[in-house]
Amino acid sequence: MNATLTRLLRRPLVGDALSLYAVQGLNFLVPLLLLPYLLRVLSPQGYGAVVFAQSLIGYGVILTEFGFNLTAARDISVARGDPGAIARVYWTTTAAKLGLLLVSGCLLGIVAALVPAFRSEWPLVAASGLLLAGNVALPQWYFQGEERLRDIAIVQAVSKCLVSASAVLLVRSPRDTFAAALILSSPQLIGAGVAVCLRKRIAPAQFYLPTLEDLAGALRRSAHLFLAIVSTTLYLDTNTLILGLVCGHREVALYSVANRLVSATRMVSIPITQAVFPRASYLFATQREQAWELMRRLARLLFPVVGLACLALALFAPPIVKIVGGASYADAAWVVRIMAPVPLFVVTATLLSQTIMVNIGLAKPLARIYLTVGAVNLAILPALAARFGADGAAACLSTAEALGPLLMIWTLARHKDALGYR
Repeated sequence: MNATLTRLLRRPLVGDALSLYAVQGLNFLVPLLLLPYLLRVLSPQGYGAVVFAQSLIGYGVILTEFGFNLTAARDISVARGDPGAIARVYWTTTAAKLGLLLVSGCLLGIVAALVPAFRSEWPLVAASGLLLAGNVALPQWYFQGEERLRDIAIVQAVSKCLVSASAVLLVRSPRDTFAAALILSSPQLIGAGVAVCLRKRIAPAQFYLPTLEDLAGALRRSAHLFLAIVSTTLYLDTNTLILGLVCGHREVALYSVANRLVSATRMVSIPITQAVFPRASYLFATQREQAWELMRRLARLLFPVVGLACLALALFAPPIVKIVGGASYADAAWVVRIMAPVPLFVVTATLLSQTIMVNIGLAKPLARIYLTVGAVNLAILPALAARFGADGAAACLSTAEALGPLLMIWTLARHKDALGYR
């Protein structure tokens, strides 16, 4: 590795990664410690109802994000050193997200009013709407683009500690599902307040008034990535949604517990991939060979570690589920084992899609991949969920997450000219 790459990898990236592991460890540990309390206090029925309501709001969150979490972070990273360009990206993105927030809020309100399953749970759906406001209030993409990942990790850790303390104080029985939905949907909104209190800059000093042309351009540049992310909902939020409609809240609770444990396992890779993304964006735009060297080193680091974590999760699923949820959630052990390989599939897809394909101009093929994967999942999900409940939904998720990386590798092989790799 040459001197330039050594310099690029030196302190900022390694420091960001190490601090993220420390603080993100707290970010995952605090909710994970809170989970056993909520599972026991709310019961499978109550906890499943909260997750079911949040699954609907998840669609609004995706519409509000519109792929900006990657494209805006990339654009800010590439524009480093140019305050005017950074201000233009920030304020244009923020204005676009505010408009999308209004649209998504109206659409979700209509759905909640028309669908009986959501209409009967409208207080929980309304409380979960805080997820939408928080998604706009805390611009994580801005921190990531500026490589200020330590700041955003600290903000998230403090907000999650506040959320957990509130949940323990206010959620005391299955009758407190509304309070639980309100509290569990507020971390990002609270995080924005924490950032202000800690004097962590959440906006550039320079203001820019975006034009309609700016907004249209931002939406156009993120459109393919938005379609890719929308397609992922066909095997993420949709699995929870259909499972709830077909099988009820208890199966949703079992599936959610397994999903939370799998997500905790994914924590092994999240800090380093978050720290690498802005650096990879810069290298792919300026020094392609060094970007590929960074990818090789990252793969050699992550794959063995994540693979061992998946194996441990599969082997020890029953005692882990018993500790986390108690006897009421014992059936979630098989769900965990079915989903155990997912973190390995996800880290592979993250490197191939977000870190490579987005940065080399293959967002359009990426959208087609996710649409294909989502369609396959959606085609088999209702029958498997109806027959096997949470186990069937977990099998659909694992199948979809495995299919994605295979299609990405095939697509990259067909676009060798775009790789810039020798």
